[in-house]
Amino acid sequence: MWLKIKPEEPLIIGEVRAGSQFLTSLPFIPGRLLRGAWADRLLAQGEAEILPKVQSVRIGNFFPVAEWQSMDYVLPLPLTALTCKREGGFRSEPHPRQRGHGVVDTLLPHLAYVLLRSHGARFAAPFSVTCLTCGSRMEPVSSFYTVYQNGGRSHYVRTRLQYHAQTKVALSRHRRASTEGMLYTASALSPRSSSPDGSANEAPLVFLGRVYGDEKAVNDLCRAVNGAAIGALHTRGYGRIRVEEAEVRLPSLRERVEAFNRALKELWADLRTLAVNGDGLPSEPEGLYFSVDLLSPAILRYPAGVPTLILSLNLNGQTLTPIWYQTRPDFAGGWAETWGLPKPTSLAVRMGSLYVFRWDDGLEELIAVLESVETQGVGERRDESFGECLICHPFHQEVQER
Repeated sequence: MWLKIKPEEPLIIGEVRAGSQFLTSLPFIPGRLLRGAWADRLLAQGEAEILPKVQSVRIGNFFPVAEWQSMDYVLPLPLTALTCKREGGFRSEPHPRQRGHGVVDTLLPHLAYVLLRSHGARFAAPFSVTCLTCGSRMEPVSSFYTVYQNGGRSHYVRTRLQYHAQTKVALSRHRRASTEGMLYTASALSPRSSSPDGSANEAPLVFLGRVYGDEKAVNDLCRAVNGAAIGALHTRGYGRIRVEEAEVRLPSLRERVEAFNRALKELWADLRTLAVNGDGLPSEPEGLYFSVDLLSPAILRYPAGVPTLILSLNLNGQTLTPIWYQTRPDFAGGWAETWGLPKPTSLAVRMGSLYVFRWDDGLEELIAVLESVETQGVGERRDESFGECLICHPFHQEVQER
């Protein structure tokens, strides 16, 4: 089920950095914040069995989007997304001033190239991606993007956040009064965002995310956190939210896997014609392929407990290792409100990282096992919204600039 979070006040989602005068915010809402707000409400109501209730629902992360026209979905861009270095941005942006030369995903072309090379293909030139409009170099782009439907057309729009900054006086924890000469600036996410088409000055900012659990438990979650405050500075006018069910048109798991393999075969055929020894190469790739895309940082370890950035899957008794992957390191931390202490800090894999696996059995068996992977997530501390993943991110099919 998909939920929509509507902030009624500015949001500060993050941690206080030591030695810094600025209190900044994450650009998205981790699901563990809703889990904590739910637990706080149950505690205030005198509920005895809190842990079984909050464990009955797995809460994903919520990504920012301007509420404008009909929205299909909002997701983070994968690490394989590139845009023109000279004129970056989506070509299909509704606002003329925001349009760039396009954003393209390189996973499937790169995967087809790597697989052909493994079969002995020889190419006259190395794999390279340049802007089709101006010929400039392409560079990585990281952001959240939304697919809107307007006037019979699909518009790809990058989320542009606005911030609400306010300078405050620091308070002494011992005297509970202001501290002389101590100021800090709180930079919070504004509950308003710029309108994607520029027709209005602002549009409401909302956050869309998935939750996994039975309908009754999800409804209990929504009732508990409606009107609650999340993040920092609850008592100073920050963090109040409303939650409601949302309609999202993300392609189904089967559609994504089938489209992923169909596009891979088309690119295989195109690149095969460019190989100098193309006649001796297979006409299409063997087996089925799928990608696991991280929608949040993931904490991964080898069986011996050593941290790693490489994901391995155990599906139907088979241990699969990635045939290709692109990752970046990150760290996983947090703050435990209950104990008033920082949570353990671990090496993590950054949001947007991805892994490609090969499956040699049938499609039906693959779909059945991948549903559990997408529902349960990967890695450790999944109850804290780490390790959320999406199988075959829909943007991987965008091999032409959007």
